[in-house]
Amino acid sequence: MAELVRIPITLSVTDNCFTLRLSVGGGRVPIDVMLDTGSSMTVVNIDVYDPTDDPSHTSTSLLQTGSFAGAGRFMAAVVRTPVGLMAGGAAAAVTVPKSYLGIIYNIQPGLFGKADGILGLGYTALNSVIQMPADTLDARYGPAQLGLGKSAGTLPPYFDQLVTAGQVGSKFAFSVQRSISSKVDAAVNDGIFVVGGGEQCTDLYSGDFTSVAVAHEGYYGTNLIAVQVGDRTVQVPPMPAGSGAASNSFIDSGNSGLMLSAELHPQVVGLFNAINPAFGVSLQAPGMDQGQLDLAAWPPLRFVLQGAGGARVTLTVEPKDYWQFDSYGAGRATTGLSGGGGPGAGQSILGLPLLSGHYVVFDRTGGPGNSVVKFAAQARPAPLVA
Repeated sequence: MAELVRIPITLSVTDNCFTLRLSVGGGRVPIDVMLDTGSSMTVVNIDVYDPTDDPSHTSTSLLQTGSFAGAGRFMAAVVRTPVGLMAGGAAAAVTVPKSYLGIIYNIQPGLFGKADGILGLGYTALNSVIQMPADTLDARYGPAQLGLGKSAGTLPPYFDQLVTAGQVGSKFAFSVQRSISSKVDAAVNDGIFVVGGGEQCTDLYSGDFTSVAVAHEGYYGTNLIAVQVGDRTVQVPPMPAGSGAASNSFIDSGNSGLMLSAELHPQVVGLFNAINPAFGVSLQAPGMDQGQLDLAAWPPLRFVLQGAGGARVTLTVEPKDYWQFDSYGAGRATTGLSGGGGPGAGQSILGLPLLSGHYVVFDRTGGPGNSVVKFAAQARPAPLVA
């Protein structure tokens, strides 16, 4: 029978991405992994879980490879082993007995910060796999040997395996207050990850939900229509025909910022400057003394997106969420608004500042092509400068 499970998550491990704890292997090894809707692989470092010491694992000739946050390319041998989600205590709340799991054997220092892996919550399309000639855990192929393999399509991501096994429903949700950890108040660094539902947790939100359409199911692709700063607006064009990106934006819990495209970012900074020329200077600083910021004077930042059924919907990011006080040091403020964008030209990444202050449900129950991401007000919003 499908369950609904609440799992504690925290920013305190990595400072800029929420983590939860997996139970891995027959020995139920606890491993902190990053929660990332912007990818689909579930991989861990071999120094925290070595399958050769675990008789419950099954090796394969499958290989996964990728990179994260510019920390270098990893190589991961795919094994099958028990993987569970820990909800406090020593026992896993739900477990996939023979889950696919990538074991990174060429560990890249700093790849996941102080975490030891990543749990990708994206769609199957992002979870590609390579068929190699031999057992990948034994062979430990290097990047120069990738030509020996061939594409083997995709593997079902971990969340999909839970759903297929009937252990949880096809929804998950986040309730978080921050996008970068506070160095003053550790309590605000913690959040809740709900697996198997969302709307049932009425203690975590208030009011009605606003539903954003998932325009493309790889990332949680969205159609961003406009950005508003106060009463000023800039229109956002769709991706041009022939573009490699399927949508002009996507929602990414693995990103601590609002990474606007190279074209959009200066336009949005210009909207802030039109209100106060000092705002743009502050937004482009690497960090500043938060005593110089009066958040009450700053305008809300609003994203207009395509909603369910094609209607336009608006999501608001408050100043306390696009600014993070006491981040990377007591008394230091860091902005969550930056340029650089997504992997496709003209694409923006809508990261944790959009989730902060909201209760967010990723609802995939409508089947392929009908996913939505629902936003409601948190029941207990954070103080102005927390």
